[in-house]
Amino acid sequence: MSAEGLEAEDGSIVRTFTCTCGNRIHFENDTCLQCGCRLGFDPAQMTLRPVTSRDRLCGNYDEWHVCNWLVGGGEARLCAACALTEMVPDPADGRRVKLWYEVEKAKRRLLFSLHSLRLPVEGRAERADGLAFRILADARLDTAQATASVDDPVMTGHDQGLITINLMEAAPELREQMREAMDEPYRTVLGHFRHESGHYYWRRLVEGSPVHGRFRDRFGDERESYADALGNHYTKGPPVDWQSRHVTPYAASHPLEDFAETWAHYLHMTDTLESAHDAGLGTGARTFASPLPTRASFDRTLDDWQDLATVMNSLNRSMGLPDPYPFSLAATTADKLRFVHDLVADWAAAA
Repeated sequence: MSAEGLEAEDGSIVRTFTCTCGNRIHFENDTCLQCGCRLGFDPAQMTLRPVTSRDRLCGNYDEWHVCNWLVGGGEARLCAACALTEMVPDPADGRRVKLWYEVEKAKRRLLFSLHSLRLPVEGRAERADGLAFRILADARLDTAQATASVDDPVMTGHDQGLITINLMEAAPELREQMREAMDEPYRTVLGHFRHESGHYYWRRLVEGSPVHGRFRDRFGDERESYADALGNHYTKGPPVDWQSRHVTPYAASHPLEDFAETWAHYLHMTDTLESAHDAGLGTGARTFASPLPTRASFDRTLDDWQDLATVMNSLNRSMGLPDPYPFSLAATTADKLRFVHDLVADWAAAA
């Protein structure tokens, strides 16, 4: 996959797609609602377009209707996104298939963002510790009790490039149960993917690299016992002053979780700002700039994000809905976001 096919003349990422009939189409669409043509996302050009007789839709579209990407050359059955998923839910269960679709939809948006930022996206075929995904369910999905104790619980997490997502996170009522139980202001499937990808990219871009020392200066020493730190977090809760140093309470639990949460929020920022820029949105006379990173662009990105987040929250309140970004960014947190920004910018410049 390449980000080159997405770029507008100003170097920003095109997120508004248009069918040949002139109708606006969206990243998740598989059919144009105006002319009825079948649509597929072309990962080679990173664009959504009508399917031609030369194209092949992903096997997960043909069989289960959970994907709208096209397959590249060769004899592969699955598209580049679905090929990264090692284990999927039982496709004989209709409810699980619907939830599987929601998880894959979020995963595809993550991959779109990673390629937009020119980050390395390599599967297990390219490297032993490459990205892979498992989408699994446990008994909590059937009992409709997200906090119940069950045998063999599926834990959402990351291990050596393998990201596991519990299928129940795609069920709104169960995800809301978990959000309330964990006292979280925000919990989404896409947020899980962004957080867990932060653990992966810490290993790829930070661990053992020239910036490892700078990471420790800002986030702390990751060699601190992870088990003890998480145990203390769940027993005692975050420090009372967590908001002055961390983006979320969970970020205060351990340096690696601090980085993963900060990484996730950086992706929240850049993805949403790019969508706003593509739509021509702004505040006052100023249009939001493309957030594609250069080392010089962080201050503008942060300023734009704070303006956009304020507008988004106000719009939601006007509709009686929760704030989409219920967080505030202290100076120390902004410095951590700058670290992530510089990390991404340096990788993109060298790519």
